[in-house]
Amino acid sequence: MKRVLILYHSGAGSTKTIAEVYRETLHDLSPDLMPITLPFPYEILHHYDLIILGFPTYHGEAPSSMVQFVESMPLFEPQKAVFLFTTYGLYPANALYHLGKMLKEKNYVLSYTAGYRAPATDAALLLPPIKPLFRYDKNTVKKLNNHLEQIRKCIESSLVVEIKPRFRLHALLNYPNQYFGKRVKHQLSVDNTMCVQCNRCVDQCILTCWQSGSSSLVPVYDNTHCEFCFKCVHHCPANAIMLSSKTKIRPKFNQVFYQKRKDELLSYLNNEEIRR
Repeated sequence: MKRVLILYHSGAGSTKTIAEVYRETLHDLSPDLMPITLPFPYEILHHYDLIILGFPTYHGEAPSSMVQFVESMPLFEPQKAVFLFTTYGLYPANALYHLGKMLKEKNYVLSYTAGYRAPATDAALLLPPIKPLFRYDKNTVKKLNNHLEQIRKCIESSLVVEIKPRFRLHALLNYPNQYFGKRVKHQLSVDNTMCVQCNRCVDQCILTCWQSGSSSLVPVYDNTHCEFCFKCVHHCPANAIMLSSKTKIRPKFNQVFYQKRKDELLSYLNNEEIRR
């Protein structure tokens, strides 16, 4: 049996949720599931025949941690098949195209690409509470069914078939969003009276933007390399991390939230399978 690895980078949890749905619906193939870390033990990738690689899109681009992950990859021989997917809050622009191009330079072959509109982790904190910001797109289940079928075809085929993601010219209209979105540097703060010193923010930040405080009990934040996924805000168990006092009371996309979204997707997928 061919070995499959589901490898993902996720901010608050939208990409992780799709990765977990893949794993549970492909359980007969016994795929392994692994989050991306920096640095990463790239040698383990040699043990797999197909890599399902997922990442979030921020302001129309792959996050800096994902770019760093791919840039640090060794050149693979022989070629390695990849199913590439992304989650996005508003628009994926050319994120799949650009990351796919980077992977090709590392001798990866793109077998398929996929995108899912997902809960908008930044907009949920910054904009009025609008329902579409809190859920996956209504076409997500239909897409998942199609993409799961494509994954099985990739595994069953003895040939590695390469696809080329198309460059979206109309994505250029998204340039103002990309330009200003990348230049806004949010400054997160910690409510000292609420922090429980669990260090979850320190342990879970892939770019080590949080450090254990030396002169204070609460963690210290540095936004120099932050990609503003807001994972720390959404997953702080005490709601002690905030953008402002207003965001403190906003609903959070925490583990409970994403477990519900995953259960919904799996339930819809199971119902679709029964109807077939």
